[in-house]
Amino acid sequence: MQKRLISILFFILITSLSAYPINPHKVTFGEIKAQGKIWGIDISYYQENIKWKKLKKQKPHFIFMKATEGTTIQDSKYQSNYKEAKKLGILVGSYHFFSYLTNGKDQANNFLLTAKHQKGDLPLVLDAEFSKKMPLMKLVQNQLVNFINTIYNKTGHYPIIYCDYDYYKLYLKGSMPHNCKLWIVDYRGKPDCKWSFWQTTNKFKIEGIKRYVDFNLFNGANKDLKSILY
Repeated sequence: MQKRLISILFFILITSLSAYPINPHKVTFGEIKAQGKIWGIDISYYQENIKWKKLKKQKPHFIFMKATEGTTIQDSKYQSNYKEAKKLGILVGSYHFFSYLTNGKDQANNFLLTAKHQKGDLPLVLDAEFSKKMPLMKLVQNQLVNFINTIYNKTGHYPIIYCDYDYYKLYLKGSMPHNCKLWIVDYRGKPDCKWSFWQTTNKFKIEGIKRYVDFNLFNGANKDLKSILY
């Protein structure tokens, strides 16, 4: 997704630098096909103009795409990305990049004004990441819950939470609604938690996209993925 800001709380920074490889494993399409995994990518304006006909050659099972950020920002490529992915018959989901500068409820409302969550789509996603200066833990948790509750109250569905594994341990473990599925980022190895999606690398190359993209595995079979759709 959006690049993580490196400056985190001191002890987390030191741990991350020692544990994360400098160059995460570059997943190849051949490896994916051989393993028969249910996989997908996530995209935003950062991927620029995607050549969708070429991407179809290595068609992912799902694509998550950025819709909004904070209370005012809409991703410039969201509408076209959503339309093109749907045309190819790819399962799609929309995500919101969370800001610690504004209220969680207001951010959720911005998200819902833009994000599509039609029948057959994946659940909406809350993208929660470290920032240079993190607010107090209780404030972070309260605003995340405000966002989650607003989404649930207006859609009847809990959002998926996307976050780094260290973020999960520090801010989410034991404090978030149990009905929220987890999409965990961990380039060191399989996360030690109950995850539904796992981002294994940000060094994936796929035809039709110039830049590297994030590669994600789903924890289950195709029928299990379809069971969580709207």
